[in-house]
Amino acid sequence: MKKLLLILIVSVVFVACSNDPRDKLANTGNFGATVLTDSLKTVSDVISILQTQTEATVNVTGIIEKYCKGEGCWLTLENKGGEALFVEVEKKAFVLPKNIEGKLATVTGKAIKEIKDGKTKMKILAKAIQIQ
Repeated sequence: MKKLLLILIVSVVFVACSNDPRDKLANTGNFGATVLTDSLKTVSDVISILQTQTEATVNVTGIIEKYCKGEGCWLTLENKGGEALFVEVEKKAFVLPKNIEGKLATVTGKAIKEIKDGKTKMKILAKAIQIQ
């Protein structure tokens, strides 16, 4: 009887803990505000822009290299010629689905170059992301 009760309790805990709303999201589609597809840039284009500017509004497209598997709040876009471009969901306004590595993404947002402790970090604060 004790074993049965223990199994029941453990089962309930597992079911309750697996209630991740991201499990119900399709792994393609539009997330956030409206994605703009005019003047699309590549990851390399955005990095070039940030060599001479500290910020710019951009629409960029690229392949998702990594993504936040915890909260769904960031991803990186592949850059064949160098370091991937970090994309953060602005103000955590929306979450990204799971299982999106290798998919094509279009991101609308603000590209920013930050310099801290002599190191340059480039990222995009995304207002909208479309995943195909």
